[in-house]
Amino acid sequence: MNEEDPGPIVQRLVLGERLRALREASGVALDDANARLKWYRGKLSKIENGTLGLSERELSTLLACYDVPGPEAAQVMQLGAEARRRAASERVNDWAKQYVPLERAATEIRLVYSEIPGLLQTKDCAKAQLARSPVVLAADVDDMAEAREERGNRLFRDNAPQVWVVLGEEALLRRIGTPTVMKAQLERLREMAKLPTVSLRVVPLDHGPYAGLSCPFTLLWIERARATIAYVETLTGADYVKTTRAYSLAFEQAQDGALNDDETLTLLDRYIAGIESE
Repeated sequence: MNEEDPGPIVQRLVLGERLRALREASGVALDDANARLKWYRGKLSKIENGTLGLSERELSTLLACYDVPGPEAAQVMQLGAEARRRAASERVNDWAKQYVPLERAATEIRLVYSEIPGLLQTKDCAKAQLARSPVVLAADVDDMAEAREERGNRLFRDNAPQVWVVLGEEALLRRIGTPTVMKAQLERLREMAKLPTVSLRVVPLDHGPYAGLSCPFTLLWIERARATIAYVETLTGADYVKTTRAYSLAFEQAQDGALNDDETLTLLDRYIAGIESE
């Protein structure tokens, strides 16, 4: 997919936000719209949230229900056609296939993790981690590991998103792979931390518990869709949450309890030096 192309998943989010605005402007309530269109209760809510697509005929009927004029209706119909395109294949777990296009489209990314997240991993570190996963096939490990490093390479480009990362110190302590692999991983974190678009902070072990570290998550701001999404991954699935206030508060709490950027770089250097002296 071309990097300028937001992709059908993001376009579905944009379409949902546009349809919500049109419905509210027309003064039609959610339940009334579902009743008029003879849709099951909750269908329109899923469409507006970007989790459910709709056919060309359904979209046309919906626009007629809102009395949307011709030129504007034509624009929305075009957006609907873009949202119905087939998404490009992603080298990730099945449940994360929606996440990667959203991450690619995000202009701001906030992460709170107690381990090194995929976006920041080297290929070798990702391979060592994925090889121990009970849900990843051995034949997929190399491609998935390479895809993680490719995602991280985007942070070094001119069109990089603004990224804020809060890691628990345990992420630096837990060895992944050989000492050489771990050293290279920490050096990549240091390189990323020095980027003007990246803020990396570590919560020391003696700073107490934080909700975000016990329930890791990613917050994505999708400017095209004017939406913030919280991504929470489990061993066998993932949730995409659009009511993100609690996650935003958890991020702020973890960030406030972390070392500042310069102190984090000093800590990273200490861990790198520790591996070098082994």
